[in-house]
Amino acid sequence: MKNSFWFQALKQGWYGFRMVWMPMAGYLLAVSLVSWGLLAPFVSWLLSWLTAGPEGLIIGNTELIDWLLSRSGLLFLGLGGSLVLMSLVIQLVGLIWIARQKEQGGIQSVKEALIRLFYAFPNLFRFCVRVFFLCLVLLIPLVFGLGAVYYFFLSAHDINFYLTAKPPAWTWALVLAGLWTVMWACVTGGLLVRWIYLLPLWLDGVRPFRKALDGSWRITRVVFRRLSGLMGLYILLWVLAQMVVAQGLILVMSPGISFFSENLWGLFIIICIYLALTTIFSFVIHFMGAGWIVCTLMGCYRDHSISFFDYSPPKDLSAPVQKHSGTSHQKLNRLIVLGNLVVLVAVAIGFSGWLLQVRNLPSKPILIIAHRAGAHHGPENTLAALKTAIEQKADYAEIDVQRTLDGIVVVVHDQDLMRLARDPRRIRETSYQELSQVDIGSGFHKDFTDQRLARLSEFLSVASGKIRLLIELKYYGEDPLLAEETVRVVDQAHAEKEVAFMSLNFEGVRQIKRLAPQVSAGYLLAAGLGDMARSGVDFLAVPVGQATAEWMKAASEKGIKVYAWTVNDMDGILDLMEVGIDGVITDDPAMARKAIDDIRKLSALERFLFRFRHVWD
Repeated sequence: MKNSFWFQALKQGWYGFRMVWMPMAGYLLAVSLVSWGLLAPFVSWLLSWLTAGPEGLIIGNTELIDWLLSRSGLLFLGLGGSLVLMSLVIQLVGLIWIARQKEQGGIQSVKEALIRLFYAFPNLFRFCVRVFFLCLVLLIPLVFGLGAVYYFFLSAHDINFYLTAKPPAWTWALVLAGLWTVMWACVTGGLLVRWIYLLPLWLDGVRPFRKALDGSWRITRVVFRRLSGLMGLYILLWVLAQMVVAQGLILVMSPGISFFSENLWGLFIIICIYLALTTIFSFVIHFMGAGWIVCTLMGCYRDHSISFFDYSPPKDLSAPVQKHSGTSHQKLNRLIVLGNLVVLVAVAIGFSGWLLQVRNLPSKPILIIAHRAGAHHGPENTLAALKTAIEQKADYAEIDVQRTLDGIVVVVHDQDLMRLARDPRRIRETSYQELSQVDIGSGFHKDFTDQRLARLSEFLSVASGKIRLLIELKYYGEDPLLAEETVRVVDQAHAEKEVAFMSLNFEGVRQIKRLAPQVSAGYLLAAGLGDMARSGVDFLAVPVGQATAEWMKAASEKGIKVYAWTVNDMDGILDLMEVGIDGVITDDPAMARKAIDDIRKLSALERFLFRFRHVWD
């Protein structure tokens, strides 16, 4: 084992890392500060300008795909992807230069690395553009393979049917998609190993890009298996280190948690120490892992590239020599660093405790919106579910509408009835008379065998004066009359003040705003880009993960309300209340109402500890 290539390479890399870890740490810190202070604002402005969209409107959902294929979208994709890649490359470049400090092309200080980085920036950006488009090319087989699996196995019916019923076609699709993904990952991983010396060759002046690719391919031809095993071993060690630290910290904190189980402030201090140690160890593992593998690969590159450059490699980095005369000084430095960390953590804990005492939840009311009329207590989008939502005092019942073959606006989510009734007929291709005969309730429970596909007018009649309706327009393909017919039904019921509209289709939202400007209309945003201030919508409905504090602040400043979907647990509701959400879309309105009431009774300290109960559960 000790004489194996892997052991010797990792050992030599570790020796090298021990000699240069301090300048590496200084370089990464300096690059991070420069990126946050200068590069990030510029990149943010540039990408905002590129993603302003047509007429400055927000671009989302299916429109986002069309825009990405346009000239502006391709420019955004190439520039954005290259800049993201650049943030990684500038870190690796400095580490490579420092790791090679004993060679002719190496450097000796952080300052020298930053100066060289400044002059190399244009060349590095061109390198990143080429690498990014190379990555896109590598993704093409994966996308086409998964697309083919979807087309042949999952396109016959609405995707929600496959997600819930899990028929044999779903199993086959998962198996084939998994096999294709594994095959693609193996091939792509092999290619990346063959191109692992691409960046060092580029830094050594090998041009053009294709010559550097060919050079890496040539150099790694004989040592491909060794390098593959080395990278696999490194990844395994990195994952194991993460797991050991995560579990070890929980074990170390357990006695303190048990001791302070009845003392909230004691638990707060223990959790803060746990978070601080988690952050510190996570940084250390990432830094040591990056530095170690860079030093290891540079040692391999030095040996493997002899034939390519036709020169003799410099001497191996020797193991660091222990200087006994400086041992006391080194120990003192370590104690000073440790003492500073302890003081920093103590100050952070004290400051966090003070923030908790002065911080309160936003006092504004939160709307409870029953998702699909309340799909937890009754068949979704049925009158039975609507009546339950009324009993549970939901503020809104969110429902989905489409048009049938004969133009009737009905309340249903999927484009067919396979999931609800195992009926493959599509809504827009079948008359309402035929659809109204289908039992859509017994699949939920035998007590709901009387439930049928209801018209929007029926929902408006039952909801009148009892609950407001949030009507989502579902566009499966083209239906230019859906918005017009939906508004007409609402007008006939004189329910303009009791409804709001939204849709995944932005053009449908704009049409609603033209037809019924007095009615609130919002955009259901699964993914999007652009300036929400100029979107003209009254609210946005976004996934839970998208409703961050920064995002909520930006929306609030522009007078746009934000609703989050779909929230079915207390943890999610607590997170959303902390950031100031305006409404939660949930399958269980009763749970949401109780969770909001219970959370409002908790102190800031209790809310903080509730978030981390997994540590002691």
